[in-house]
Amino acid sequence: MNTQYIVQIDRPEQHHVKVTLKLMRSPGMQSCQFFLPSWSPGSYLMREYARHIRWFEASQSNGEILFYQQKAKGVWEVRWDKSNLKSELDEFQITYEIYCKELTVRTSHVDASHAFLHGPSYLMGVMGSSQENPTIEFRFPQSWSKLSTGLKDISNERAKFIYTASNYDELIDCPVEIGCHETDGFEYKGRAHHLAFYGDMYPHKQNLKDDIKKVVEAVAKHFNEDLPYDNYLFLTHFVPKLFGGLEHLNSTALHFDGRKLGNRKDYLNYLSLVGHEYFHLWNVKRIRPLELGPFDYLNENYTSLLWLAEGLTSFMDDLFVYRAGLSTIEEYLDIVKGNFETYFGTPGKNYHSLEQSSFNAWVKLYRPDENSRNSSVSYYLKGGLVFMVLHSLLLEKGKSINDLLLLLWEDFKARPERGVTKEDIYKFIKQLSDEEVVNKFSNMVETTQDIDFDSALRKMGCEMKWQESTHAWIGVDWEYVGERTMVKTVLVDGPGHRSGLNSGDEIIFLNGLRFLKEDADKTISSLLIDRPYELIVSRLGKLQRVEVILSKAPRTLKEITIIDRSLAEKSFKF
Repeated sequence: MNTQYIVQIDRPEQHHVKVTLKLMRSPGMQSCQFFLPSWSPGSYLMREYARHIRWFEASQSNGEILFYQQKAKGVWEVRWDKSNLKSELDEFQITYEIYCKELTVRTSHVDASHAFLHGPSYLMGVMGSSQENPTIEFRFPQSWSKLSTGLKDISNERAKFIYTASNYDELIDCPVEIGCHETDGFEYKGRAHHLAFYGDMYPHKQNLKDDIKKVVEAVAKHFNEDLPYDNYLFLTHFVPKLFGGLEHLNSTALHFDGRKLGNRKDYLNYLSLVGHEYFHLWNVKRIRPLELGPFDYLNENYTSLLWLAEGLTSFMDDLFVYRAGLSTIEEYLDIVKGNFETYFGTPGKNYHSLEQSSFNAWVKLYRPDENSRNSSVSYYLKGGLVFMVLHSLLLEKGKSINDLLLLLWEDFKARPERGVTKEDIYKFIKQLSDEEVVNKFSNMVETTQDIDFDSALRKMGCEMKWQESTHAWIGVDWEYVGERTMVKTVLVDGPGHRSGLNSGDEIIFLNGLRFLKEDADKTISSLLIDRPYELIVSRLGKLQRVEVILSKAPRTLKEITIIDRSLAEKSFKF
């Protein structure tokens, strides 16, 4: 079906985008349904984008109104048999206006400074049609001078911005940035790599272009520099307090706090984000769980294999930065240490396996609440640590994670239409090692049993150094409203949990004395262990007494030390 989109932004300060979809009626067609996706591939949450549509209409090319009705939350149906027409024409169109004012990598944002358009959030599709070679034209204020996207430019006139894609899936998988943003780029292996930067940065001495190129080179080497694209776009929004990214077929949208680029650790975190999303070109956009394609854009697409999609990627991203020569091994291990600290501080790891965490992403990871740490574990976090252990196990067999990546890539090229299954992954691991390694890996994926991280690290020349604590611990996370102290999360089996503290409790008094923000940070840790204390809390507006007996704080991971530098560098280098 031939489809033509016109995307019009007249007054960006009002945050509305007008979309017109022109198409031809097939012979005998009496109805046609259109839909707006409810979610975005790569972000597993029902976002219900249709809630932002302000109005919808359908008409023939001569302006006659066609009958339409909404059939579901994101579905509209146009019907000719219910339309009062003077003449029936083949050309018709739908037009709608949508509100765009949410700046994330998975939503659209339009204001006076720019427009960021995320395909699934504003482009309707035709039900039952793949929409071969759709075209899309963007119309916007003349004061905006640039448009950056991974879509193919087919503009015949300099003043027009017209693009095309192979089908609807590709069309909505190419985000668009319009405005006066900074652009740059580089070439690698004969392919253009475009950089687009929106937002503000504090002065810094980093060379973003050179360093991003080094990350690209490091990632591509793992696949024998087999680049599955003609050109690539790195789009970064530098906005305070934002962080994240979303992968696309030949581009990525990134969010980062531009004030932090001058800080060494934060900058390495940005480069890791670049590596993470760029690696998704291979792992997720091509190598994918069987269930993730073709997509059902209106309903949840369940899979138990997000530990491959995101866990493997989370293990590789920081490693890419190290392998690109942009961080030292000490800096890399310090990041790994932070991941361990988060993992060990997550009681939910004892209740959800990686498979369960993946399957429940729609209601767990992307919908966190005060009890999330107690009920589940991130497949990003645990998945990354599990693949680090697998890397150690493969090294013992004379192989490494690099060999697994190549097997996955060769399998994709042999059958690009089909995704992978858990059994496929196990088969590849067995091909590189033996049944014992497969059993150890499957145990880490399918169960909540403790994992021997210490042995894995020692076999790679490193060692975990622990530090016992002598401080008192209440086992809650705090949040603050001014100087007032509120209980945010009550960790399961901790002192606060045993005493009956609730999330949302405001701590008013501790042993008769006013309890404020600084007391949560300092006073608690100096109290006596195994001694009862009386708290007065405000719970749902009512004052209540809670007796709590503090325990000794859990031991902490002090550092990951290098005990054999030669072995460590050999283990983690490419």
